[in-house]
Amino acid sequence: MMMNIGREIVASFADVIFPQSCAVCQVMSRTDETGLCPMCRGIVDQERGVPACPRCGGAVALFELHDGKCAKCRLEPRHHVFGSVRVAPYGGRVGAMVRAYKYQRRYDLEPILGGWLAVVVKGAPWIDRVEAIVSVPTHWRSRLLRPPHAADTLAGCVARELGLPHLQILYRTRPGPRQVGLSHSQRIVNVRGAFALRRGVVLKEARLLIIDDVKTTGATIEECAKVLNKSGASEVYAATVAKAEYPKRADPPPGVPRPRRMYPG
Repeated sequence: MMMNIGREIVASFADVIFPQSCAVCQVMSRTDETGLCPMCRGIVDQERGVPACPRCGGAVALFELHDGKCAKCRLEPRHHVFGSVRVAPYGGRVGAMVRAYKYQRRYDLEPILGGWLAVVVKGAPWIDRVEAIVSVPTHWRSRLLRPPHAADTLAGCVARELGLPHLQILYRTRPGPRQVGLSHSQRIVNVRGAFALRRGVVLKEARLLIIDDVKTTGATIEECAKVLNKSGASEVYAATVAKAEYPKRADPPPGVPRPRRMYPG
Protein backbone atom coordinates (compact mmCIF):
# COMPACT_ATOMS: atom_id res chain seq x y z
CA MET A 1 0.00 0.00 0.00
CA MET A 2 2.71 2.47 1.02
CA MET A 3 4.72 1.56 -2.09
CA ASN A 4 1.75 2.31 -4.35
CA ILE A 5 1.17 5.65 -2.66
CA GLY A 6 4.84 6.45 -3.10
CA ARG A 7 4.67 5.66 -6.81
CA GLU A 8 1.64 7.93 -7.23
CA ILE A 9 3.45 10.77 -5.47
CA VAL A 10 6.52 10.31 -7.67
CA ALA A 11 4.35 10.17 -10.82
CA SER A 12 2.48 13.32 -9.82
CA PHE A 13 5.75 15.12 -9.10
CA ALA A 14 7.12 14.03 -12.49
CA ASP A 15 3.99 15.34 -14.23
CA VAL A 16 4.58 18.74 -12.67
CA ILE A 17 8.31 18.89 -13.47
CA PHE A 18 8.10 17.14 -16.88
CA PRO A 19 4.55 17.64 -18.20
CA GLN A 20 3.48 15.76 -21.30
CA SER A 21 1.81 17.35 -24.31
CA CYS A 22 -1.73 16.25 -25.14
CA ALA A 23 -1.96 13.89 -28.12
CA VAL A 24 -4.73 16.06 -29.60
CA CYS A 25 -4.32 19.72 -28.66
CA GLN A 26 -0.54 19.53 -28.00
CA VAL A 27 -0.95 21.62 -24.83
CA MET A 28 1.51 20.74 -22.08
CA SER A 29 -0.60 19.16 -19.36
CA ARG A 30 -1.00 16.10 -17.22
CA THR A 31 -2.27 13.35 -19.53
CA ASP A 32 -3.98 10.00 -19.03
CA GLU A 33 -2.88 6.59 -20.29
CA THR A 34 -3.99 7.46 -23.84
CA GLY A 35 -2.00 10.68 -23.89
CA LEU A 36 -5.02 13.04 -23.69
CA CYS A 37 -5.37 16.05 -21.42
CA PRO A 38 -8.47 16.21 -19.17
CA MET A 39 -10.31 18.63 -21.48
CA CYS A 40 -9.72 16.59 -24.66
CA ARG A 41 -10.48 13.37 -22.82
CA GLY A 42 -13.86 14.73 -21.74
CA ILE A 43 -14.69 15.87 -25.28
CA VAL A 44 -13.58 12.54 -26.79
CA ASP A 45 -15.70 10.62 -24.28
CA GLN A 46 -18.72 12.68 -25.35
CA GLU A 47 -18.00 12.02 -29.03
CA ARG A 48 -17.64 8.30 -28.43
CA GLY A 49 -21.00 8.31 -26.68
CA VAL A 50 -22.94 9.75 -29.63
CA PRO A 51 -25.56 7.14 -30.69
CA ALA A 52 -25.04 5.54 -34.10
CA CYS A 53 -27.15 3.66 -36.62
CA PRO A 54 -26.29 -0.06 -36.38
CA ARG A 55 -26.52 -0.38 -40.17
CA CYS A 56 -24.42 2.56 -41.46
CA GLY A 57 -22.74 3.96 -38.33
CA GLY A 58 -24.12 7.47 -38.86
CA ALA A 59 -25.13 9.64 -35.91
CA VAL A 60 -28.80 9.31 -35.02
CA ALA A 61 -31.24 11.32 -32.95
CA LEU A 62 -33.40 9.95 -30.16
CA PHE A 63 -36.17 7.66 -31.50
CA GLU A 64 -34.85 7.93 -35.09
CA LEU A 65 -34.08 4.24 -35.48
CA HIS A 66 -36.79 1.94 -36.86
CA ASP A 67 -36.21 -1.76 -37.46
CA GLY A 68 -32.55 -1.17 -36.68
CA LYS A 69 -32.09 1.46 -39.41
CA CYS A 70 -31.83 5.24 -39.55
CA ALA A 71 -33.89 7.33 -41.99
CA LYS A 72 -31.15 7.27 -44.65
CA CYS A 73 -30.76 3.49 -44.47
CA ARG A 74 -34.51 2.99 -44.80
CA LEU A 75 -34.39 4.92 -48.09
CA GLU A 76 -31.54 2.70 -49.34
CA PRO A 77 -32.72 -0.85 -48.65
CA ARG A 78 -30.01 -2.53 -50.70
CA HIS A 79 -26.87 -3.09 -48.63
CA HIS A 80 -23.97 -5.48 -48.94
CA VAL A 81 -22.87 -4.62 -45.39
CA PHE A 82 -25.02 -6.26 -42.71
CA GLY A 83 -24.01 -3.93 -39.87
CA SER A 84 -21.52 -1.20 -38.96
CA VAL A 85 -19.86 0.32 -35.92
CA ARG A 86 -17.70 3.41 -35.53
CA VAL A 87 -15.82 5.07 -32.69
CA ALA A 88 -17.15 8.62 -33.13
CA PRO A 89 -18.36 11.21 -35.65
CA TYR A 90 -15.64 12.67 -37.86
CA GLY A 91 -16.20 16.34 -37.10
CA GLY A 92 -14.60 16.53 -33.64
CA ARG A 93 -11.49 15.54 -31.71
CA VAL A 94 -11.47 11.92 -32.93
CA GLY A 95 -11.57 13.07 -36.55
CA ALA A 96 -8.69 15.45 -35.84
CA MET A 97 -6.70 12.54 -34.44
CA VAL A 98 -7.34 10.49 -37.57
CA ARG A 99 -6.13 13.35 -39.78
CA ALA A 100 -3.04 13.85 -37.63
CA TYR A 101 -2.25 10.15 -37.84
CA LYS A 102 -2.71 9.95 -41.61
CA TYR A 103 -1.31 13.26 -42.84
CA GLN A 104 1.03 14.49 -40.08
CA ARG A 105 2.72 11.13 -39.40
CA ARG A 106 1.52 11.07 -35.80
CA TYR A 107 2.17 7.35 -35.47
CA ASP A 108 1.87 7.60 -31.69
CA LEU A 109 -1.89 7.84 -32.20
CA GLU A 110 -2.13 4.42 -33.86
CA PRO A 111 -2.50 2.32 -30.67
CA ILE A 112 -5.03 4.82 -29.28
CA LEU A 113 -7.25 4.82 -32.37
CA GLY A 114 -6.81 1.09 -32.88
CA GLY A 115 -7.69 0.41 -29.26
CA TRP A 116 -10.87 2.46 -29.43
CA LEU A 117 -11.84 0.70 -32.65
CA ALA A 118 -11.29 -2.69 -31.03
CA VAL A 119 -13.56 -1.68 -28.14
CA VAL A 120 -16.53 -0.81 -30.38
CA VAL A 121 -16.00 -3.96 -32.47
CA LYS A 122 -16.03 -6.09 -29.31
CA GLY A 123 -19.34 -4.50 -28.36
CA ALA A 124 -21.03 -5.20 -31.71
CA PRO A 125 -23.91 -7.71 -31.50
CA TRP A 126 -22.52 -9.62 -34.49
CA ILE A 127 -18.88 -9.89 -33.40
CA ASP A 128 -19.18 -13.58 -32.44
CA ARG A 129 -20.06 -14.37 -36.06
CA VAL A 130 -16.95 -12.74 -37.56
CA GLU A 131 -14.24 -15.18 -38.67
CA ALA A 132 -11.62 -12.82 -40.11
CA ILE A 133 -10.80 -9.17 -40.67
CA VAL A 134 -10.26 -7.52 -44.06
CA SER A 135 -8.94 -3.99 -44.63
CA VAL A 136 -9.95 -1.61 -47.40
CA PRO A 137 -6.92 -1.61 -49.74
CA THR A 138 -5.11 1.24 -51.38
CA HIS A 139 -3.30 1.19 -54.72
CA TRP A 140 0.36 0.19 -54.62
CA ARG A 141 1.39 3.63 -55.88
CA SER A 142 -0.32 5.32 -52.94
CA ARG A 143 1.32 2.82 -50.61
CA LEU A 144 4.72 3.92 -51.89
CA LEU A 145 3.96 7.64 -51.62
CA ARG A 146 2.26 7.66 -48.21
CA PRO A 147 3.07 4.74 -45.96
CA PRO A 148 1.67 3.32 -43.75
CA HIS A 149 -1.87 2.66 -44.96
CA ALA A 150 -4.23 3.55 -42.10
CA ALA A 151 -6.84 0.89 -42.86
CA ASP A 152 -4.19 -1.86 -42.78
CA THR A 153 -2.55 -0.74 -39.55
CA LEU A 154 -5.85 -0.21 -37.74
CA ALA A 155 -7.13 -3.58 -38.95
CA GLY A 156 -3.95 -5.13 -37.58
CA CYS A 157 -4.61 -3.54 -34.17
CA VAL A 158 -8.16 -4.90 -34.08
CA ALA A 159 -7.12 -8.35 -35.31
CA ARG A 160 -4.47 -8.67 -32.58
CA GLU A 161 -6.88 -7.50 -29.88
CA LEU A 162 -9.61 -9.92 -30.96
CA GLY A 163 -7.35 -12.82 -31.88
CA LEU A 164 -8.68 -12.96 -35.44
CA PRO A 165 -6.71 -13.32 -38.69
CA HIS A 166 -6.12 -10.17 -40.75
CA LEU A 167 -6.55 -11.18 -44.38
CA GLN A 168 -5.25 -8.80 -47.05
CA ILE A 169 -7.26 -10.48 -49.78
CA LEU A 170 -8.54 -7.39 -51.60
CA TYR A 171 -6.53 -5.19 -53.91
CA ARG A 172 -7.24 -1.95 -55.71
CA THR A 173 -7.31 -2.37 -59.47
CA ARG A 174 -6.56 1.26 -60.33
CA PRO A 175 -5.32 4.42 -58.60
CA GLY A 176 -7.69 7.30 -57.70
CA PRO A 177 -9.27 9.62 -58.32
CA ARG A 178 -9.92 10.38 -54.67
CA GLN A 179 -13.44 10.59 -53.29
CA VAL A 180 -12.92 14.07 -51.83
CA GLY A 181 -15.28 16.65 -53.34
CA LEU A 182 -17.50 14.14 -55.17
CA SER A 183 -21.26 13.84 -54.75
CA HIS A 184 -22.89 10.69 -53.38
CA SER A 185 -23.68 9.27 -56.83
CA GLN A 186 -20.25 10.27 -58.17
CA ARG A 187 -18.57 8.40 -55.33
CA ILE A 188 -20.46 5.23 -56.21
CA VAL A 189 -19.37 5.47 -59.84
CA ASN A 190 -15.82 6.39 -58.85
CA VAL A 191 -15.22 3.14 -56.92
CA ARG A 192 -17.22 0.83 -59.19
CA GLY A 193 -14.89 -1.97 -60.25
CA ALA A 194 -12.01 -0.43 -58.28
CA PHE A 195 -11.52 -3.50 -56.06
CA ALA A 196 -10.97 -7.19 -56.72
CA LEU A 197 -10.19 -10.40 -54.87
CA ARG A 198 -6.62 -11.68 -55.08
CA ARG A 199 -6.09 -14.67 -57.32
CA GLY A 200 -6.47 -18.05 -55.64
CA VAL A 201 -8.57 -16.80 -52.70
CA VAL A 202 -11.70 -18.85 -51.99
CA LEU A 203 -14.41 -17.48 -49.71
CA LYS A 204 -16.92 -20.22 -48.94
CA GLU A 205 -19.66 -18.85 -46.68
CA ALA A 206 -17.07 -16.66 -44.93
CA ARG A 207 -18.18 -14.08 -42.37
CA LEU A 208 -15.89 -11.06 -42.59
CA LEU A 209 -15.33 -7.65 -41.00
CA ILE A 210 -14.08 -4.78 -43.20
CA ILE A 211 -11.95 -2.12 -41.49
CA ASP A 212 -11.36 1.43 -42.75
CA ASP A 213 -10.26 4.64 -41.04
CA VAL A 214 -13.09 6.96 -42.16
CA LYS A 215 -16.49 6.33 -43.70
CA THR A 216 -18.41 9.10 -45.46
CA THR A 217 -21.14 7.89 -47.83
CA GLY A 218 -20.07 4.26 -47.45
CA ALA A 219 -19.52 3.81 -51.20
CA THR A 220 -15.99 2.42 -50.79
CA ILE A 221 -16.90 -0.11 -48.11
CA GLU A 222 -20.05 -1.15 -49.98
CA GLU A 223 -18.02 -1.80 -53.13
CA CYS A 224 -15.53 -3.91 -51.18
CA ALA A 225 -18.39 -5.82 -49.54
CA LYS A 226 -19.99 -6.43 -52.93
CA VAL A 227 -16.76 -8.01 -54.19
CA LEU A 228 -16.56 -10.22 -51.10
CA ASN A 229 -20.22 -11.25 -51.41
CA LYS A 230 -19.83 -12.16 -55.09
CA SER A 231 -16.73 -14.17 -54.20
CA GLY A 232 -18.58 -16.34 -51.69
CA ALA A 233 -18.72 -14.43 -48.39
CA SER A 234 -22.06 -14.95 -46.66
CA GLU A 235 -21.91 -12.02 -44.24
CA VAL A 236 -19.90 -8.78 -44.31
CA TYR A 237 -19.74 -6.21 -41.53
CA ALA A 238 -17.85 -2.92 -41.26
CA ALA A 239 -16.02 -0.87 -38.63
CA THR A 240 -14.39 2.54 -38.91
CA VAL A 241 -12.79 4.98 -36.51
CA ALA A 242 -14.88 7.94 -37.68
CA LYS A 243 -18.09 8.47 -39.64
CA ALA A 244 -18.44 11.73 -41.57
CA GLU A 245 -21.97 13.01 -42.09
CA TYR A 246 -22.50 13.71 -45.80
CA PRO A 247 -25.84 15.27 -46.79
CA LYS A 248 -27.23 13.75 -49.96
CA ARG A 249 -27.55 16.41 -52.65
CA ALA A 250 -28.71 16.22 -56.22
CA ASP A 251 -26.03 16.41 -58.89
CA PRO A 252 -25.86 19.78 -60.67
CA PRO A 253 -27.05 20.11 -64.28
CA PRO A 254 -24.43 19.38 -66.97
CA GLY A 255 -21.96 22.22 -67.31
CA VAL A 256 -22.71 23.71 -63.88
CA PRO A 257 -19.77 23.24 -61.49
CA ARG A 258 -20.48 22.08 -57.95
CA PRO A 259 -18.92 24.12 -55.13
CA ARG A 260 -15.99 22.16 -53.77
CA ARG A 261 -16.62 20.89 -50.25
CA MET A 262 -13.88 19.09 -48.40
CA TYR A 263 -15.12 15.76 -47.10
CA PRO A 264 -12.79 12.88 -46.28
CA GLY A 265 -12.15 10.23 -48.90
